[in-house]
Amino acid sequence: MPQFDLRYLQVAEYKKKSDGATEYGDAVSMGDAMTVSLELRFAEGRVYAESVLAEYMKKATGGTASAGVKYIPTAAQKLMFRAYEKQRTVSSATVKSVTFGKSSTGQYVGWSFYMPDMIDGVEKFTAVFVRKVLFGPPSTNGQTLGESITFQTPTTTGEFLVDDLGDLLEVATLDTEAAAKAWCDAVFTTAPTAVAEGG
Repeated sequence: MPQFDLRYLQVAEYKKKSDGATEYGDAVSMGDAMTVSLELRFAEGRVYAESVLAEYMKKATGGTASAGVKYIPTAAQKLMFRAYEKQRTVSSATVKSVTFGKSSTGQYVGWSFYMPDMIDGVEKFTAVFVRKVLFGPPSTNGQTLGESITFQTPTTTGEFLVDDLGDLLEVATLDTEAAAKAWCDAVFTTAPTAVAEGG
């Protein structure tokens, strides 16, 4: 599926209930989408017999995730990184700041987005839901203005892992952008059901 665009990054708090089930909090925007990357990590095993490779096993165990955005909204920084706000008075005006401290340990979130793509000449929309991921605050980069303008935008990186149901991520192909957005919203509120083999 050759994707050619990226939209609608959002995150919601990952919660484990007392009965062992999982749920998500309210979704918030992660910022205007620029880039995403999901790299799966695998556990591998090999058995050699009679001087040849007789068995090979490869199982996904998690992976690395990154998201680049125009800027990360304060609500998303509070949710993902446990950042908090402080304020001070500057020239008679109250100025708020986003603050990171020793309590700013990231927390697990669910993460959804969709990508327009082309499938056999027809425009479709591939939606992705990463069920349990932990991001860290982005690095701060700056560059002095020269003869050309170079924008510096934040990229947050982290790890995604198997959730308490044993799932890593979900990918769905939808016919319309409206359906893709609705699917990205529904993953935080609607529990999935298993599909029978061959169904």
